[in-house]
Order: sequence, then structure tokens, then C-alpha cells
Amino acid sequence: MQEALTQEQIFVTVDIMALTVQDGELKLLLSRRVRPPDQGRWALFGKLIGVEETAETAAKALLEEMLPVREVFLEQLYTFSDRERDPRGRVISIAYLAVLPWKELQGVLSAGDPKLRLFTLHADGGGLRLGSPDGTELTGEDLAFDHGTIVETGLLRLRGKLHYTDIAFHFLNDTRSFFLSELQGVFEAVLDKPVDGSNFRRAMLGRYVDTGRMVQVEHPSTARRRGRGRPAALYCLTED
Repeated sequence: MQEALTQEQIFVTVDIMALTVQDGELKLLLSRRVRPPDQGRWALFGKLIGVEETAETAAKALLEEMLPVREVFLEQLYTFSDRERDPRGRVISIAYLAVLPWKELQGVLSAGDPKLRLFTLHADGGGLRLGSPDGTELTGEDLAFDHGTIVETGLLRLRGKLHYTDIAFHFLNDTRSFFLSELQGVFEAVLDKPVDGSNFRRAMLGRYVDTGRMVQVEHPSTARRRGRGRPAALYCLTED
């Protein structure tokens, strides 16, 4: 975004909260700002909406620019319009939630762009806690602008949607061949707490297998083994 904005005008941006699950943890992709204001601070990546763009086309263009990936779930989150959210002028942000499988982000991050970094994301009664492999630790207040508020809002939305939508499947590397334990791992990473395996299995089988939304693709006797005992079954999320 340009460094100086006209005070008499209203500008509208899109900001994207990009999430993935890696090694059993929820991760948030952030970009380090290279210009004022908040130079050097970590932020969600965003852009001004062009005069010929809708918010959705601007968000998709931003994703293509920052994350040239094939599989991504993108959903409008909320509009943030506090008058003081940007010191350069009156800027309204339409925030989007993006969910990506780790296999998609892995290739992007392997390029080694120093402006992009993946942070482990935790949130409880004490607020947001973010950490990166190099030891950097952040809170929501450490993020640029009001991006901490955006992340908190997005995480609450995501946690709620786990229970009535299929959003958890968008974290899986392959929805055509996965273990229930992988799906349970997504729930645990997003909710930031353990999930009872028996209850989870019963709920998922009732919600998806009994309704035909999910089918077993291999018999347990021939499926890949995970540890000792009976081999785990593989499942496929159907198109319907």
C-alpha cells in the first residue's frame, strides 16, 4: 500500500489471514512490513482494492501474488472500520480467511523469502500467542495495525465453523485418502486442546460416513498401518 494517503478520502483494502496445520500445530503466515508505518513489524498481507476490482477479485489477486498455490479455501471474514486503525488516513479493511494444506505452503516457503514467516498460533484466555522457529515470540498487540484483532476474530470464526461446516478438510493434504487421526489432528490444532478419539470417531462417522459424505477407500486389513494393533482405515471425502 502507498505510504501516504489522502486524509479526505476513504480507502478500502483486503487483508488475508492465511492458515495451515503443520506437525499438529495451527500456523499463521505473516509478512514483515518493509515501509512505514509499523516498519519491521509482522502483519497480515494486504492490498488496496482497485477501482475495477471487487473485494473478492482483489483478495484472489493478492493470493496469486503472494502465494501461487493451487488449493486454497477463501472466505470473507469481517469488515474492520475503526477510524484509528491506520495512521495514514481513513482505511477500511475487508478481511479474508484463507485455509491451505501444508503441502501447498511448503513449496512457497522453501523459496526462502525473508519477508514471509510461518508462526505457530495459540489463543486462550490470555490472548494471542505466536512463535516462530527462530525463537521470535509475539502477542496480538505486536502485530501491525489492528491485525491482532483480525486474527482473534478469524480464529473464533474458524473454531466455530469446525462444528457445522467442512472447513477442517481444507487443511488436509489429500481429501481422497486420509486417516481419521489426521482429521482429528486438525481439530486439535485449531481448538488448541486434545479431542477424545472415541467421541471424535463416532461423531465423524455419523456426520459424514452415515450420510455418504465420506467413504472408506481401503479395508482396515489392507490399509497402511499406524503403530501397533489393528491397521487404520483410509477415508475419502466425496464430491457430494
